[in-house]
Amino acid sequence: MIRGERVNLRTIREKDLDELYNLSCELEDAGEFMPLALQSQSSFKAQFQQTGFWSDDRGELIIETMAGEIAGIIGYTKTAHYMDGFELFYRIFESKHRGKGLMSEALPAFIRFVFQSKNVNRLQAVTVEGNEASVAILVKMGFMYEGIMRQARHLKGKHVNLKVYAILKDEVLQG
Repeated sequence: MIRGERVNLRTIREKDLDELYNLSCELEDAGEFMPLALQSQSSFKAQFQQTGFWSDDRGELIIETMAGEIAGIIGYTKTAHYMDGFELFYRIFESKHRGKGLMSEALPAFIRFVFQSKNVNRLQAVTVEGNEASVAILVKMGFMYEGIMRQARHLKGKHVNLKVYAILKDEVLQG
């Protein structure tokens, strides 16, 4: 477990599956930048049984409040096979947990953990153009803007641009 002042980051446990599945499928309070996507409960649980949502190429941790509530998730996934790095993903599930600085605490702790535990040199994050809250947190953490992927994602009926940000291992561990 990665302990913080307001949140802890921890692996997903079997007892979390029903609540985590319900939170991840909630589309009404997902926020304007989350895609409208659903996963079957059987494939969700099968993925947990196979990997526990943690492997060499993809890992996912729960962001848990000090009150024990599941506030969100944070994780990494392998990028293109020729790249030395991972792409980060993160989400605060419900609006009641947004804007409280939970991700501002979770993200730097997770980044440091990934760089210390994995043999990668780079982490990137991709955000929908217009998601200024996500951009602000990435810039605050030291990520540098690298460019735009034009109309790279289908989101709520239209194709949208994605902005790419990245940070290097030396910038985190020696900075």
